[in-house]
Amino acid sequence: MLKFTEEEIEEVREYFEWQAPDLEVIFMQKVHSEAVLNTRHDVWDIHTDKDRWWVITGGTNLYSQEQFPNVDLALTFHIGLMLRIPRSEKQQEDDLRILPFGPVFEKMEEAGTAVTNAHDLAAYQAVGVRSRETLLELIGVAQDAAIWTDKPPQRANFRAWTEIICNDLLPGDTNKERRGALKGALESAWTFSNWLTHSKSATWIDAEMAHSLIQHAIGMATSLIVRELRGVPGECPDCGSPRLEPEHGENTESAGVLWERPRCADCGWAGRPVPILDLENGQPIITREGEEADECSIMAVPLRTILKPGNPAIEPLKNTRTGVPEHVVYFAYGSNMSTARLRKRMPSCKPLGIATLPGHALRFHKRSVDKSGKCNALATGDDNSVMGVLFSFDPVERAALDKAEGVGRGYEHATVTVINDKGRRRKVLTYLATSDHIDDSLKPYGWYKDFVLAGGREHGLSPEYIDYIQSVEAIEDPDKTRDDKQRATLGSLER
Repeated sequence: MLKFTEEEIEEVREYFEWQAPDLEVIFMQKVHSEAVLNTRHDVWDIHTDKDRWWVITGGTNLYSQEQFPNVDLALTFHIGLMLRIPRSEKQQEDDLRILPFGPVFEKMEEAGTAVTNAHDLAAYQAVGVRSRETLLELIGVAQDAAIWTDKPPQRANFRAWTEIICNDLLPGDTNKERRGALKGALESAWTFSNWLTHSKSATWIDAEMAHSLIQHAIGMATSLIVRELRGVPGECPDCGSPRLEPEHGENTESAGVLWERPRCADCGWAGRPVPILDLENGQPIITREGEEADECSIMAVPLRTILKPGNPAIEPLKNTRTGVPEHVVYFAYGSNMSTARLRKRMPSCKPLGIATLPGHALRFHKRSVDKSGKCNALATGDDNSVMGVLFSFDPVERAALDKAEGVGRGYEHATVTVINDKGRRRKVLTYLATSDHIDDSLKPYGWYKDFVLAGGREHGLSPEYIDYIQSVEAIEDPDKTRDDKQRATLGSLER
């Protein structure tokens, strides 16, 4: 077993429980670690109450050990998946995601998430910031992956590096239009992202456009860069000689790294250098940890062979998992902490215990249709935390809960990471107030505050937290009929 930190094991456990909430982890260990260029892949052997799985990091994914009976097979497939993966169903399946460019695509995905969650000017501008950071990451990774010039400009000089890289990738008059298309795509994405960052009239359409522009530009650039980095020609492009030999050397702009490039033995032509060895610690760019052994292999299912013409078809694999799993656990922190109240909305719900949401604070400032303040878990990023109750539920009832919570009318559903009463982190569903429905001058009606208190006391929230809720100033509901109805409901729930 390889060494690991508590943070590592919690991150892997959290990921697995998010992907497979119906399985209980009974044992897990890191069994293999491999670095390919600048991306490390750790392989974890996970035993559950029903079966066994691999979880592989570096574009984290999980694989059934029934389908992938040994580490090498699973890791080979995983790295291949990371090399070539579609970013969404509506985009072309031949989009490349190669290992050195993993951080670029991660930042691009973060920008896409920011577009989805954007609802005001500051959020639209933030998409511009993320788009700009993604483009800077692209040229940064490109600089680390190869030597493009002996006189490099400043690392963050996007336009200068765009000129150098495009001219190198697509040289000559025959590539004029191709070169112009690539430069134009990168320049357009860069200019628009910078404009959006500071625009006072930005809209959601502008944010979406910025994300689309960087997707297009980065897709074009990475495809060409990868082809160039991986390509060793069959013959010298200058003289046609097949005598191409590897040449090793260092570069003053990247000290401590050994580079390799093809060189023609006849005319001296040299190809592009790529990094192969970290000279400071003697480690190759591709490194491996862990012994060569089959102790972590499950060979009950034979290794599948490559099909040849005339071979019988392979039967479909069983128990495959695709897509992001639906939520089956809900974190309630307001009036829905009352089990009886929540069951009127989701009859299948079952309490699983209390949990806390770190980095958030409980506020009664979400503007309601009745003009009062309702609960919100406000992100603070500090030592505050919101206490609440976890409930399992049937996903078919999710729509009813969305409607009851007013999704699109002040609340939005969100995936958050909470810590349960066993100290385990898990990703769950909750509802957070949108910025345009927050008003710190609001106060809750007395009956609503009593619902929150009743739910907290029912599930045993800490006395200090109950005292905090109790200290929140409430006001009387001016609608006497509504007040009487809600208090009658509360009374029936408490009986």
